Amino acid sequence: MKIAYLDGIRLYRVLYAGIQSLLDEQDYLNKINVFPVPDGDTGTNMAFTLMGIIENIQPHNRVALNELSHLVAEAALDNARGNSGVILAQFFQGLSTGLKPFKAVNTSQFASASRIAVDEAYTALMKPVEGTILSVLRAWSDALTDAAATSANFQQVWKAAMDLAQKALDHTPEQLQVLKDAGVVDAAGQGFLNILEGVMSFMNTGDIRRLPKIENEFSSAALEMSEQVINNLAFPYCSECIIVGEDIPRESLNKALQPLGDSIVIAGSKHRAKIHIHTNDPGKLFKTLAQFGEVQQEKVDDMREQNRSVRSDKRIALVVDSTCDLPPEVLEQHHLHVVPVRLNFGKRQFIDRVTITNEEFYQRLAESKDHPQSSQPPPADFRRMYQFLASHYESVISLHLPKVLSGTLQNATAAIKQVTFKKDAILLDALSISAGTGSIALEAAEAIDADLTFQEILEKVEYAIQNTDIYIGLKTLDAVLKGGRLSLGKKRIIDLLRLNLILSINKEGYLKPCGATLGRKNIFDKFEKFVLKKAKGRSIKRIGIVHGMNPEIAEKYRLTFNELFPDAFVFVTDFCPALGVHGGVGAVGIALQYY
Repeated sequence: MKIAYLDGIRLYRVLYAGIQSLLDEQDYLNKINVFPVPDGDTGTNMAFTLMGIIENIQPHNRVALNELSHLVAEAALDNARGNSGVILAQFFQGLSTGLKPFKAVNTSQFASASRIAVDEAYTALMKPVEGTILSVLRAWSDALTDAAATSANFQQVWKAAMDLAQKALDHTPEQLQVLKDAGVVDAAGQGFLNILEGVMSFMNTGDIRRLPKIENEFSSAALEMSEQVINNLAFPYCSECIIVGEDIPRESLNKALQPLGDSIVIAGSKHRAKIHIHTNDPGKLFKTLAQFGEVQQEKVDDMREQNRSVRSDKRIALVVDSTCDLPPEVLEQHHLHVVPVRLNFGKRQFIDRVTITNEEFYQRLAESKDHPQSSQPPPADFRRMYQFLASHYESVISLHLPKVLSGTLQNATAAIKQVTFKKDAILLDALSISAGTGSIALEAAEAIDADLTFQEILEKVEYAIQNTDIYIGLKTLDAVLKGGRLSLGKKRIIDLLRLNLILSINKEGYLKPCGATLGRKNIFDKFEKFVLKKAKGRSIKRIGIVHGMNPEIAEKYRLTFNELFPDAFVFVTDFCPALGVHGGVGAVGIALQYY
């Protein structure tokens, strides 16, 4: 059957078929991902970007070609993830520009639009590199143009262009030594070819579900090389955002980004630009970008952590949010995957412990006229995390803030429903915060390290949730008052009575006063005695001590509890900024986990 034109309905269908084909191969794409950084997420990033397109255009599957291509471009920009995703977003921006005059196109008109799309894809990179998806895109577009000159049949033109795209992909190891050493082709280029094959299958069969099953093998050298390269990364944080402005100066933007990192990709227009960069200081990056417009949709991934996932021999991943307070070396040792909470001072947004440090947080707390606010991670952050982990683990356990205190668990639930793990996936309410959640997470991590079954791990975690308490002592009530969790009248009564409230999480997950000490002198000594009374006569397994810029008191507590409970594991860390919002300067906490 001859296909002589492409309209909006047909574009929707071929996009759907092509994206389905890539989704089938995303795990393989992750495994062969060695360039520009071997972080094992190319398949996940391309899938996330393309699924965002499908979700956004589904209600518009019967509009004209030019209207649909514009919607595709906007959705690609909003959902672009990773180097490959942002390049694809700029490709679709160019394709939209080329298709703008048409409600339907013939092969020659589509080929002309493809040339604009490829040119735009090249402009997205400050330093375009051949041997990547760019080379595959160029070969495909050139072949489309040549074939369209002699055929008006999309099937014939597409087949000819796809064959030359395959040759270009096969040639990528000759263009990039890192691919040749690993014995793989470019992962993003392979992903684009998967899309082309899905489209070809649909054109041939008319069946949008009947997709080719491609037999692939990958070289273990890719993973071996990853370990060597990743430890020497100068710019380990894969960072992205969107800038919205009136007239974003691209040259000035390029110049500002150059000292901040590498793998720089810029997609979009003068009014809305998607930024991708590998950097070593995400906070400085987003602060710099704020001078060009409003910074939205900030995202940061630690590529070192992603690489450890690629090389991990564990079957089960453990996910927490950033309010799970544990020392950094413990998080790394047990390979916990952290989804950060968000916070803001006025209009300035921050990613907890990623774009703001504890020192910066408390300095801002002292100087800013705006009291900070915290907010749960958006569902997209969880979804991106789960999609990545599903490529490398059989199962996941995700442990989070109490649902009665935050929407974090709700957002995680919405996200995990959209991701399929090979075996089990469960979300748990920690019914605790800070070092309490940290102690529970440690119980889960050690059970995973011991290679227990999923059910055995769950039983241990559920027992730990029921047998972990946390007590929080505040130096002042200022943060609680400014955050709206305490009325001025109640604060005046508490101050008048010279009470020092002690807070805890009850068995329903609510943060409530569980006691008080009297007198403003030696309040932290009194807090320590209160907690010691709670611990008296109990068999203690773990003790977590946290503080908000109060290291001397925390160290004093550590010495005391180490002496009194020599068999317990005692750790000390600081409150994450998202909890510092509510505790304020000087707050302390002690978590007790019982056998």
